[in-house]
Amino acid sequence: MRILVAGGGVSGLATAVALGARGHHVLVLEQRPVLTEGGAGIRLAPQDFRLLDRLGVGDAVRERSLTIDEFRTMDGTTGEPVGTTALPAGQGGGRSAHATAHRLDVYEPLLEACWELDAVQLCPNSRVVGHTEHGESVAAALADGRSVTGDALILTGGARSVVRHDPRWAGDAPRERHAVYHTVIPMELVADRWQDGAATCWVGAAWHVAHYPLPDSRYLSLSATRRDHTGVDLDGARVDLEHVLAAFPEIGYAARNVLTMGRDWRVRTVPARTADARRARGRVALLGEGAEPAHPLEASGLRNALEGAVALGASGDAAEGDAPRWLADYDTHRADPAPNVPERCGAGRR
Repeated sequence: MRILVAGGGVSGLATAVALGARGHHVLVLEQRPVLTEGGAGIRLAPQDFRLLDRLGVGDAVRERSLTIDEFRTMDGTTGEPVGTTALPAGQGGGRSAHATAHRLDVYEPLLEACWELDAVQLCPNSRVVGHTEHGESVAAALADGRSVTGDALILTGGARSVVRHDPRWAGDAPRERHAVYHTVIPMELVADRWQDGAATCWVGAAWHVAHYPLPDSRYLSLSATRRDHTGVDLDGARVDLEHVLAAFPEIGYAARNVLTMGRDWRVRTVPARTADARRARGRVALLGEGAEPAHPLEASGLRNALEGAVALGASGDAAEGDAPRWLADYDTHRADPAPNVPERCGAGRR
């Protein structure tokens, strides 16, 4: 099949690798002129590495990541410790089981995997703004007036906006949103107690703050998530520290001090989970954040992007070239991530 993938972020490239490795002809339509990735750091758990292994890039990501050995949970209001979980080491050859990485450390191995697949074609400067189904095909309309035709269209990440206002894609319940603020701090500006190889999460009633060191230990990734966001949608907007602190008026003194270490902040809004939202209709499917919004305590959405790509590839194996059947199977069988206590804020001492 000829598959159009709208979005060249992590979820788009993971989808291209999963499908291109199975012999499908994949066109990745990316709106930016250069294929790259930014954003805050990410945490990687055993399940993430297993998914990356299935995509053939697990070892490449391990080489670029930083192993973390402990997960701490703090009460964000009182500042008191809640619990500590020792994170197990990887099995065999010192392979990381729990680690941190820059988002680029996952993106670049996926990009290289795409380059190595003759079936994958990367198309920058190609922003998808709409789509039309025509019997046995679907046409993606691009911002510059071009149209690209394929057997199926996969909308990844921010490309979900193409169907944002289409009521056929929404569940019955209104979608809540969360605001995720993130920054990266030079380690010389970080208090000594947060410079070890641990990940820490401060938990409040409707918010949490998480931080952990990044590879080479020169930077600390810091994020703060406000659940049930009521403001406008944001997509990487720059905000100052005062704006961040105003979003967390009830935060305790110790957690507030952690936030004040950050200066160059960005914020984006992400939808909350809804059980009845559609992932596929006809020859069009959603993947990544648009289809499986990240759990509030896993705001990067990496797990959902990888799981969706792997699931989409597996669903296509039995479709025999029938794109609507393939995407319907993906919609039906796409499972929610299984909980894994040490990977999330709120993990206590075991």
